[in-house]
Amino acid sequence: MIYLEMTRHESHGGGSWSLFDCVWAPTRKKNGWRSAFWDKILQIRKGDLIVHLQGVRPKAEFIGYSIASGTGFETRDRPPDPGDWDYARRYYRANLTDTVQFQQALNLDDVFTERKTELVGYLERNKAREAGKANIFYTKRSSGRLECVNGAHVSDIDDDLLAILFPNEATIPTSDGSVRTVSVETGTQIASVHARRGQERFSREVKDLYCNRCCFPGCSVADDRFLVGSHIARWSDNESLRGNPRNGLCFCVLHDKAFEVGLFTLDDQFQVFVNPRERSAESEFLQELFSHHGKRIRLAKTRPLKSALSEHRHRVNIDC
Repeated sequence: MIYLEMTRHESHGGGSWSLFDCVWAPTRKKNGWRSAFWDKILQIRKGDLIVHLQGVRPKAEFIGYSIASGTGFETRDRPPDPGDWDYARRYYRANLTDTVQFQQALNLDDVFTERKTELVGYLERNKAREAGKANIFYTKRSSGRLECVNGAHVSDIDDDLLAILFPNEATIPTSDGSVRTVSVETGTQIASVHARRGQERFSREVKDLYCNRCCFPGCSVADDRFLVGSHIARWSDNESLRGNPRNGLCFCVLHDKAFEVGLFTLDDQFQVFVNPRERSAESEFLQELFSHHGKRIRLAKTRPLKSALSEHRHRVNIDC
């Protein structure tokens, strides 16, 4: 999932509560009410992407993104500088890692000006949804002006909104109506956000295809936290197969790693073929792996692409 953190304060809480270290908010408003935008921190899971929007308009800018290093949680710990939220006794927090700061920040007012039509259209589509409405960080006033929602500290970014805010052509609109291309570095960074989103969608589709269960013969892992929608032909190696669920297998994290490093592959009958160079190893895991040599994986209704399997065998240098 992808979320947007919107913060006005440079200190962000200070200490280990600083920007890029975590995203946080009180569990309740001063009047005791809850906020859907603050509660959303508890929905954050390890690996989710958090885009950072910092500052006060007209200087508010998208400045980069981080990866959640764990699940959001509730704590009695306090930030050194809670600011307007000093009243709170408990806080929500999700820790972050692997921050990427845009080489060239994107000004929010410029985005609002240039992409107003698309952003208003997105608002209308979201409002018309019967279920699954997103919590969005902006709204349209009666005057037609786009404004940030007060208190929208953590909000949703789905595929449609991502494409509007950060188009693949990697350009930044300006208030005078012109368009300037972002730096090569920022263009690459924005592209990585789209790629990550595509990989997440692919993984989810593959796991659904295999009913959220590891397909390796004899493996009983069916806990989503330990499952991976694995690429057969790697994302970086074959652009034409990106997003194709038939280029995927649902493995537990252990069998996913074993497949990735070439401890085993699959033949054209979808049977496990253990790497001959590994068969004499004394490792208990490799011996267990070899005990399933020649057994067929648990197939989904849609079978894996044989061309992708051939590509995997070539990459890991295994001749079945």
